Amino acid sequence: MSKLKIQVVTKSKLVPLVEACARIAKRAYPAGTGWKLQEFQADMVAAHRLYAVIYDDDQLIGYVGAVKVLDQVDITGVAVDPAYQRQGRALKLINALIASLEANTQVFLEVRKSNVAARHLYQRIGFTPINVRKAYYTHPDEDAILMKLSVSGTKGEN
Repeated sequence: MSKLKIQVVTKSKLVPLVEACARIAKRAYPAGTGWKLQEFQADMVAAHRLYAVIYDDDQLIGYVGAVKVLDQVDITGVAVDPAYQRQGRALKLINALIASLEANTQVFLEVRKSNVAARHLYQRIGFTPINVRKAYYTHPDEDAILMKLSVSGTKGEN
């Protein structure tokens, strides 16, 4: 039986995860819309980065990346290795990230209009659609739905 472990990590612990996150993104986004290795390298050394990562035993199987500045968090990417998708891993990752945030934090993300499964997941967590960003995505060109979640209560509640 495998053992799942979720960690919220910041800059000092991110660099060793660069290649594993890039591999997961490549597998999770076969159409090529996931980040490449160079994008992860730049992101993980930049200021204000926050990631939640999930392991199955000792193997990294997913991540959610974000930028946190004061009371605003922008989720920049969510990916779970295809072998582990549709098993609640993304839900656990996003909830772990949210639980690490202070009260009164505003969390934003964009999702492809066609990605109905992800949109339902985000709405299940409590995100609400607030706007449309026309032609936000490429490969293929597509609108993004901008979604928002307000973290309320004490740390870890929403």
